[in-house]
Parts: sequence; C-alpha cells; structure tokens
Amino acid sequence: MIRYLRYELKRSSGFLLLEIFLSLLSASFIGLMAKSDSLGVNDRQLAILILIIAQGIIILAISLIYFASRFKRDIFDKSSYITFTINISVGKVLMAKFLASLIVAFISIFTYIFWLLFSSFILSIKEITIAFTVGRISTFSFVLGLYYSMAYLLLVLGLSLSRVKIFKRYYNFVTIVLAIVLFSLIIWIFRNIYVLSPVCLNLRNFSLENLIHINGVDISMVYMGLDGKILGINVRTSLLSLLIITISFFINEYLIEERIDF
Repeated sequence: MIRYLRYELKRSSGFLLLEIFLSLLSASFIGLMAKSDSLGVNDRQLAILILIIAQGIIILAISLIYFASRFKRDIFDKSSYITFTINISVGKVLMAKFLASLIVAFISIFTYIFWLLFSSFILSIKEITIAFTVGRISTFSFVLGLYYSMAYLLLVLGLSLSRVKIFKRYYNFVTIVLAIVLFSLIIWIFRNIYVLSPVCLNLRNFSLENLIHINGVDISMVYMGLDGKILGINVRTSLLSLLIITISFFINEYLIEERIDF
C-alpha cells in the first residue's frame, strides 16, 4: 500500500502546489487586511479569527472536492485505472486515496498556518500571533483531521451509493446530497452531545474530567477555558468520530467489491 500511496501523492503534486500557492495567498491577504486595519469592526481580534477560519475552510473544501472528484473518475469512469489496480485489494486502493487526500490537505493547512505566523511576525500583528500556540495547533489538528476524514469518507460513500441500484433505480445526485446532509447532522449532534454527561480528556495529565465542574466553552470537540487555554478534548465525540470513520470506510469497500458492476 505504501508504494501505491506514493503513486497517489505523485499524481497530486500539481494540485498540492496549487493549494500551497492558495494558502500563501490567503495568509498574505489576511496579514495585509489585519495590518491595514481595514476590517472596519469593533472586535478586531474576533474578525481576524473568523477570517482565518473561513479561509482555512475554503482551502480544505477545495481539497475535498478535488479528491472526491478524482475518486469518482478513477473508480467509476476510467477502465484503465481498474486494470492498473487489478492486483491491489480494494481496501488498499481506498486507504491510499484517503491518506493521500489527508496528507495533501494537512500540508496545505500547515503551510497556511506557517505563513500566517510568519507574516504576523514580520508585520507585528499580535492578534494572529496570540491565536496560535503549539498546544492549540496540535489539538485542533487532531480535531480537524477527524472532521476532514468524516467529510471525505461520507462524500465518497455517497458517490459509491450513486452507482448502486436502490429499489431498482440509481440515485446519482440524491445520495451525494444525503451524504452532505448526514455530515451536517453529525456536526450538529457533536455540538449538542456534550450535554449528556459530558466528559473530556485533560491534555495536561490525560485524566478524564466531568465538564460540569469545568468553567469553559465547547468549541467543536475542544474545550477551552475562559482564559483561552485548552482544557481538553470531548471523549464521546472523538470516539464517535473514529467509529463513523471506520464504518464509512468498510461500507464503501463492501459496496465497491460486492454491489457495483463496472
């Protein structure tokens, strides 16, 4: 599988360069906006943070669309690709494609964050420098990896379902829309699941703590104190994310092996 992963990454080199360029451009744009004070809002730090998150989501969304489109083209539209991978198991092909997508997305995001920090240091923009610490980057990278993995696997699962007959019909577009709706529903559940006996993993000593006794704010699986320090990661949502990722992967593998006629 390592050999095939290298092949997938080599195929992605052109797109990766494009993503890196977009990341550098986005980070430079935010740096110039922050330096020129042209945001025109009272809470400048919040505005910069929202802009950083929005640009990051755009970078990841482009990567997600590209790799999902390539998955569809390779698996369902190119007979030469099926011939090329005939001696490789479906699971290894899917895993290599998934890992290639994840690696490219993270290289793009880390380039984006690095250039943000570099430009904020050069331009002396404290709002950006304060927002990024080693602990925050590490924690949110883990959470971001879970969300991106779920989004990718649910999207390609929708693509695979579009090639499976359901009640004697193909639902080419409906299954993809349902995959997007399902992902949105999962995100909504994650935002509310901490109400049910919330437990988080304390990142300092790796102990489990009940969040009822913690004075903090829940931000997408991560709990932050009122002083801005990260308190821990929601255990329930993390485990549920890993379960969804695993189930999505194996269902997709089953569909391609057993239910789809090429």
